[in-house]
Amino acid sequence: MGGLMKASVWVAPERVEFREVERPQVCSGEALVKVAYAGICGTDLSMYVGRHPRAKPPLIMCHEFVGTIVRADGDAFPAGTPIVINPLLSCGACYPCTNGIPHLCQKLGLLGIDRDGGFAEYALVPLHTVRPLPPSLPLAEAALIEPLAVACHAVRASNLRVGDVTAVLGAGPIGIMTAQVARLAGARRVFLSEVAPKRLSIARELGFDVVDASEQSIVQVVKDATQGIGVPVAFETAGVQATINDVRQIVRIGGQILQVGMPKTPPTLDLVALTYAEITIRPTRVYREEDFSAAIAIAAAGKVDLSTPVTHILPLQELDHAMQLALKASGVGKILITPSP
Repeated sequence: MGGLMKASVWVAPERVEFREVERPQVCSGEALVKVAYAGICGTDLSMYVGRHPRAKPPLIMCHEFVGTIVRADGDAFPAGTPIVINPLLSCGACYPCTNGIPHLCQKLGLLGIDRDGGFAEYALVPLHTVRPLPPSLPLAEAALIEPLAVACHAVRASNLRVGDVTAVLGAGPIGIMTAQVARLAGARRVFLSEVAPKRLSIARELGFDVVDASEQSIVQVVKDATQGIGVPVAFETAGVQATINDVRQIVRIGGQILQVGMPKTPPTLDLVALTYAEITIRPTRVYREEDFSAAIAIAAAGKVDLSTPVTHILPLQELDHAMQLALKASGVGKILITPSP
């Protein structure tokens, strides 16, 4: 299948061009996907502003996307099959890949970074990244499966137990997903802190114990709610120094911190305080295959809200504007891009 397609191409820092490009053709081991929705995430923003260490323009960004199969090599998937992409590109040969943890591949790549991704009418993907979806699941909701998988990995890697009180610091899309999965896993109370007004509004609508960190101290709120003890498990999802400082202070002695957010620069960490309290830090990176499968099953069963976190659905030609909105953060939740008119 030849011809042209529309795409929004990142060409330079803070510059995206909406243009016609060659529609990719299916080769061995690949599938062509008609993109329905593509989500903007923090990784896309780091590329957009020119701070990602690997991404080089010109590039079609985006690793969070869903759509339908146009053609798959060897008819591996029938045309029209609704699918979501697991965008991880592992080498298959390094120590992690050969020992059951390919999500920690020493050469881990990602669609939308190391090859073109989903901000286009069509995307060419390796067959091994394609995951079929139940037809009953709306694609606009399925577009949040990838960040939901990040949350599933974090919660499944944690020591959270049914009936626990927990806290999530940062109510961006990953934080909102993590809070929902923690509640689904049995947390009886989830504190969720944030400073951006729209994200605070989303967190309140979803029924969490919301802390406006611009007005209240999450440390004090959690201490008051737990008789000064703290929570057994807390999730840091913002990746900034302020929340990294706070998360240590809200975890009880012998507790656990899940470091989910990716700091832009190496943060300062008080190892002495962690040592005295025997607090464990469990960093998490993307997700295992079982986490991605769990995210699909949870989404299909309607066990989490995948609609409320979405505040904008914008056309492909407005990607540059959408990126600027996402950079401001205060007035947005999850932004989806759609190539459909």
